[in-house]
Amino acid sequence: MSIARVFIKNFRLFRELDLDLNKENLLITGPNGSGKTSVLEAINLLISRKSIRTRDLKECINDDSDGFSLGLEIKNKDEVLTIKAAKQTNKRITIETKAGNTAATKESLPIVQFIQAKDLRMIEGETEIRRDFFNKTMFHVEHSSESDYKNYKKALGQRNILLKRKASEGELKVWNEALMDTGNILAEKQKSFFERVFKKSLEQKREKREAQEAFLNQIKVGFKRGWPETISLKKALVESAEKDRALGYTSIGPHRLDFKYFINNRLAKSFLSRGQQKLLIILSFFKFNDILTTKNKSGIVYLIDDITSELDQENLAMVLEQAIELKAQLLITAIRGKSLSNMTPFLDKFRQLIL
Repeated sequence: MSIARVFIKNFRLFRELDLDLNKENLLITGPNGSGKTSVLEAINLLISRKSIRTRDLKECINDDSDGFSLGLEIKNKDEVLTIKAAKQTNKRITIETKAGNTAATKESLPIVQFIQAKDLRMIEGETEIRRDFFNKTMFHVEHSSESDYKNYKKALGQRNILLKRKASEGELKVWNEALMDTGNILAEKQKSFFERVFKKSLEQKREKREAQEAFLNQIKVGFKRGWPETISLKKALVESAEKDRALGYTSIGPHRLDFKYFINNRLAKSFLSRGQQKLLIILSFFKFNDILTTKNKSGIVYLIDDITSELDQENLAMVLEQAIELKAQLLITAIRGKSLSNMTPFLDKFRQLIL
């Protein structure tokens, strides 16, 4: 299953853009501010129903318009899926997904693996970026975990509201119990998924082709569950009760999980250059390709923003070689200039759009 056509109207910088991909890979080039990332954002919005840049979709509307519309055609053999979205300034976005004349389900759509600028901070930056990568991977592989996560987040949200209101212990009791029940279920699935799938995939060794790849086979991954390993979630909530009241939110629990990359028992960020970090991050996404393909019959689309930044010619070649070997559709952006010349051996694998 691959994207065959993209239609964008009054979205960000674009008045109108109609792309016929014919299921091919796409390379979008242009200077900074030309709208390269906006094309990927529109595709991601249509499939995942979320913007990568903002929670307020009014910000996506072109300045000279009072609304945007987006469209996508996805082909799978003889079947065509269409996704249409429309957003007016003072109205909620509407998204319609159909297979022919029949409404299509979320499961019938391809998985979007969006590798963007913020992911460069996965190794040395915010916990939230690593947590988001872990959660999305888990949801795609073990679908029931997403409903467990939502149940926990509902209890968490209610408890946080009460903490902000300085509610009594009696008022908190119901949601403390709900948080423990849903939290233990979620935490067990997180730990199991980490050991069975996540850690095994990221630590998988590959045959070295070049000397600069050696560090990739030394990577180890460590897991932190979101509260001390030596005590139960119930006891952790009791011990953090006073702190949580002062903060006005829940400071411990499975929503605080984290994982980190290590080399020789030391944090990888202390060893790796920026280019090596970007290489490791992109290949981390690729390492789940096989299991995601097995678990989701609708295929995978990779959106990779600004692929040439931070990567020298050898590392860029390694990324592109492995990306093409995935047999998935690739939609990538790059700034026109010297670094783009490093892609020359691979340009025949992409349809090009110059902005």
